[in-house]
Amino acid sequence: MFDEIILKMESAIAALIGLIRVGHPLCGTVSGKDSTCATILMLEAVRRIAIIGEAQPSHFISTADTTIENSSLARHIETMLEEIDHFAVRQALSVTTHVATPSLAAQFVVSTIGRGTLIRTPENGVRNCKRIRACASDWKLVPQGRLRAALERDAATRGDREIVTVLGTRVAESLVRGAAMIERGESASAAVRDTRGALAVSPLRDWTTGDVWTMLTLFADEETRPFPCAFSQRTIERLSDLYRAANDGMCGVVLGENGQRAACGSRFGCVFCCVTSERDRSLESMVREPEYAYMSGLNDFRNYLLATQWDLDRRELLGRSLSDNGYIRVQPDVLSYKERINLLRYLLTLDALEVERAEQHDADLASGRIPDTPENRELCEIQFEMITPAQLMAIDFMLSMHHYAPQAFPAISIWFEVHRLGRRYRVPQVAVFPKVPIPLHGWYRVGGFDAEAPTDGLRDDAAEQWNPYRHPDRLSAYAQTTGGERTVYFEESDQLDVDATRACEFVTCTFDHGWYARVQGHAAIESARFWLNETLLTLPKGASQRYQDMATRGQYFARLAERLNLTPAELDRHLVENAISDSQMRGVEGQQMHLFPLAA
Repeated sequence: MFDEIILKMESAIAALIGLIRVGHPLCGTVSGKDSTCATILMLEAVRRIAIIGEAQPSHFISTADTTIENSSLARHIETMLEEIDHFAVRQALSVTTHVATPSLAAQFVVSTIGRGTLIRTPENGVRNCKRIRACASDWKLVPQGRLRAALERDAATRGDREIVTVLGTRVAESLVRGAAMIERGESASAAVRDTRGALAVSPLRDWTTGDVWTMLTLFADEETRPFPCAFSQRTIERLSDLYRAANDGMCGVVLGENGQRAACGSRFGCVFCCVTSERDRSLESMVREPEYAYMSGLNDFRNYLLATQWDLDRRELLGRSLSDNGYIRVQPDVLSYKERINLLRYLLTLDALEVERAEQHDADLASGRIPDTPENRELCEIQFEMITPAQLMAIDFMLSMHHYAPQAFPAISIWFEVHRLGRRYRVPQVAVFPKVPIPLHGWYRVGGFDAEAPTDGLRDDAAEQWNPYRHPDRLSAYAQTTGGERTVYFEESDQLDVDATRACEFVTCTFDHGWYARVQGHAAIESARFWLNETLLTLPKGASQRYQDMATRGQYFARLAERLNLTPAELDRHLVENAISDSQMRGVEGQQMHLFPLAA
C-alpha cells in the first residue's frame, strides 16, 4: 500500500538534494501534519548528501511561537525540535533549530493586558472590504522575517547561496490556498520567489491529504520506515491524536493499521484566537477528552474575550491622541484598567491551577490511581504558563504608568496574591454583548499635561540622589529622552526587553510578604521608574520620549483625580461632563485639529 507514497517521497527528496548540491541552505518549518512530512523529507535529503561525503551548507529548522499557541501542539512542537537536535547530532548533520517569537511589546498578554489593545476579531479585522490579520503579521510574519534575515546574514558570511524555505503547503488543502499557490507559481521541484521575495519550494504541492497521512502512517511504525527519521514513533502517534481530538474524535487515520480512511481536517491556531468564528470548534473538541481537558479554562478565557468585546463599560475613555492645542479625545478606546486587571487575574489563576493539576496528576500516577501510560507521564508536567515572569514585568511597567493604578507594582502584587496567597479568580460565564456604535464624548483640555496637575513623568529625584552610591559605575545618575526631558536612568536595546533571568528571580524570590505590604503605600509610577533604574527593563532605542509621554499622561490624570478627590468612576464622569464637542474643538483658537499620537 506504500509504493505510491514512497515514489512521491523519493521525487521530493531528489528535488531537495538538487537544491542542496547547487549550494542552497534549506530551512524547514514545523507546525502541523504537512510541515512534519516536509521536514522529514528535508532531513533525509540532508542525510543522504552527508552519507556520500559531499560538501553542503548549514541548514535550519524553524517554527513560529506566538506565545499563545494551542498548548498541546506547542509542547508537541517543542518535543519535535528536541528530537531534531538529537537526530542532527547522531547523524552528524549541520542542522540547527530556531524559534521565532514576537517582540515582548507585541506579545498578546503584554499588548492586551499591559497596553489595553483590543482583541482581533472579524469585526475589527476588515479593511477596504478585505479581511486582514494584523495579529498574524505581528506574531508570525514579522518575527519569522527577522529570523530569516539573521539566518541569511550568517549564510552570506559563510559564502553560501540564498536560503530556500521548504514549505508544507498543498494545492488540495483548500480552494483559496490552492488558487494562491497557483497564482504565485509555487513549485514542487524548483525554488521560486514568494510574495516577500524569498526563495521557497513546496515539495508537497500536488499531494492530497490522504498522501500526507499515508506517509505519517509509514513512519508511525519503526519497522516500516524506509529511512531514518528524527521523530519518534510516539511523536508521530501524538500528532495523529492531536488531529483526532480536534475533530470530535472522528479522524479517519489509524496509524499503524492497513488502509486509509477519510482525512482529518482539524485546524490549530492561537488558543485565544477570536478572528475565526464565535467558537473554536477544534479546541472545544479537544477539551472534551481527558487528555486535553486541562485547556478548558483557556477556551473559557477565549470565549470571555469574544463575548465582552462590545461591552463599552470595559473600555477606557481617554484616547491616545493629543491635539496641537492641548486637548485629548474622550472616547471608549482601549480596555480599561479594571478590565486589564481582571484579565491578568484570570490568566494568573489559570497558570496556578495548571501547576496544581500537574502536581495532583503526578501524585495520582505515583500512587497507582491512574494507569502508567505515555500520555499520563506527559501530563505530569506543567503544560502551559500563559504569563511568564518576563511578560509579567513588562505588564507591570505598562500598568504602573496608568492613572487608575492604585499602588506600585500592581501586576507583581496580583501574581503574589494568586501564587503565594492562594487567591483564585475564575473566568466568568457572561452573555454576549451586542455590537454598538462607539460614541465620541468630546475633547478634554490638558494643555501640555500641565493645565491643572503638572507632572514630571519618569523623572525620579530620589534615584538621582542615590544612584552615585548605589550604582557608582554609571556615568550619569539620570537619563534624558530624545526630546531632552530628564528622566530616571534607563538603558536601551533594539526593542522593549526584560532580563528574563532577573525577572524570574525578582518575581518568584525577591518579592515576598514584606515587599507586598510595603509597596501598597507607594505611588504606582514608582515601580515603572524602578524597572528602568535597575535595568531590569530596557527601552527601545529612540523611543524614550514615547514612554515619557505615556508616564506623563497617566501621572497627570492620577494627580487630577487626587486634586479633585474623585474615584475612577467619578473621574470618568468629570471627563465626559467637561469635554467640548468636535464643533467647539474646531473653533478653539480658530485652529484645525492636528493630532499627535501618544504612547499606548
